[in-house]
Amino acid sequence: MKKRVVHIVKATGIHGTEKHLLTLLPGLNSRYDVFLIVLTEPGNSLGRYFEKLKEKDINSYNVIIRSDLDPVCLWNLYRLLKKIKPSLVHTHLIHGDIYGTIAARLADVEKIISTKHNDDQFRQNRVIKALNIAISKKTAGTITISNWIRNFIIEIEEVPPEKARTIYYGLKDVFPLPETSAIRSELGIAENRVVVGIIARLVNQKGHKYLIDAFHRARQKNSRIFLLIVGDGELKNELRRQAKERGLEGEALFTGFREDTEKILSIIDIFVHPSLWEGFGLSILEAMSTGKAVIATKLSAIPELVIDGETGVLVPSKETELLSKKILELSENTELRSRFGNNGRERWKKMFSVDKMIRETENYYDELLTDL
Repeated sequence: MKKRVVHIVKATGIHGTEKHLLTLLPGLNSRYDVFLIVLTEPGNSLGRYFEKLKEKDINSYNVIIRSDLDPVCLWNLYRLLKKIKPSLVHTHLIHGDIYGTIAARLADVEKIISTKHNDDQFRQNRVIKALNIAISKKTAGTITISNWIRNFIIEIEEVPPEKARTIYYGLKDVFPLPETSAIRSELGIAENRVVVGIIARLVNQKGHKYLIDAFHRARQKNSRIFLLIVGDGELKNELRRQAKERGLEGEALFTGFREDTEKILSIIDIFVHPSLWEGFGLSILEAMSTGKAVIATKLSAIPELVIDGETGVLVPSKETELLSKKILELSENTELRSRFGNNGRERWKKMFSVDKMIRETENYYDELLTDL
C-alpha cells in the first residue's frame, strides 16, 4: 500500500510555485498517494488551476483562507488532514508553511517538510524571521530550490545544514516549438524584427522598468529590435506609461497574462530577466530549455542557472547602460545567440530535468519515511 503525502500551498494564480507542483506531483503519484490542498482567498476560486490538477489526476482540495490570521482556515485544514491521514505533509510558501505545519502537528502527522521557493525580502522582517525559525523546528527537513536559498535559510532562519537539501526545479521538454509565423502575425510582429522578450509578473522584483530603459537605449542604435512583455501585475499601468514616455508605442507590446508559453518563447530571440532578487528563476529555465539566449542579472540563484559567457550573459542589477549594450550585442550577432541557446539547452538537460527532480524528491521522502 502506497504511503500518503499531502502538499499544502496558498495560491492566488498559476505562477512559478503552482506550475512547479503541476510538474512535480504527477511524477510522485506512481510511488505515493499524492494530495494537494490549496488555500484560496474568497472570490478567487482558481478554477483553471483545479482543472489542470484534475487533468493530471491529482487529488486536490480547496480550503478558504480569509486573512493572514484565520482560525477557521486552520480548523478546516486540521479536519481535512485527519480525514486523509497522510504519512508526510509537504508545505510551500509562507501561509502553507505556517498553517500546514500547525495543522499537521495537531493532526499527529509523523513527518513534515517544507520547500522554500524564494528569498523574499519580507523573510528578514524580525517577526516573520522568528515565526519561520519556530516553524522550522517542528519540521523534519527543508527542500530549497537553489543553493542560494539553502544558504539563506541556514543564515537567516537558522535551519541546521543537515536539515536543508537543494533539489532544483525540473522542466518538461516542450521541443519542437510551434512554427513562428502564425504567432508573429497574431501579435503584429514583422518577420524581420529581433524580439527581446520577458515573461514575468509585472511586479517590482522582476525589474521591468530597467529593461524598458535599456531597450530604449539599444533601439536608438538598432531599430529592428522589438520588445515583448508578457505577464500581468500591479505595475501594468505604470510600465505602459513608462514605455509610452520613452516613445516605444508600436515598438513594445504588453500582452498581459498568457498560458501559451511555448508559443511566446518560439518568437523570442533574446530572453531578458533583470530581476532585483530571485530564488530560482523558472522563466529563465523555460527559456534555456527551449534554446533561447538569455540575459539576466548576476544575483541570487541566477548564476546557478546561467553560466556567464557560456549559456548567456549576466549583468549587475539596475545597470541599464550595460544591459542595453548586451541587448544590442546579441541583437546583432545571430551566431552568438545560437551558441548561448544551444549551450543553455544542454545545461537544462543535464541539471534541470523533470526526472532528476522527481527522483531526488522521492529519495528524500524515502529517507524520511523509512521508520514508518
